[in-house]
Amino acid sequence: MADVKTVFGETLRKYRTKSNRSQQDVATRCDMSFRYYQELEAGTKQPTITTLFKLADSLEESPSTLIEPAYQDWQSSASKASDD
Repeated sequence: MADVKTVFGETLRKYRTKSNRSQQDVATRCDMSFRYYQELEAGTKQPTITTLFKLADSLEESPSTLIEPAYQDWQSSASKASDD
């Protein structure tokens, strides 16, 4: 199981590159520091719900699109843990 923050960061990177935006552009659009955005993509930080909404809006995606892969990973690992 990957850490949910890591999976979220990978998903964020995927949709940012799909939208042809730079990290700086997304950070600026979301009114956050470039460093904080880098930490989100690196999986060392996790966003608040408000930040999640800003990220989704700036990438023209739904919040659920950005968190679904992390949720699926978490759900899968939780299921495996209960089987042990």
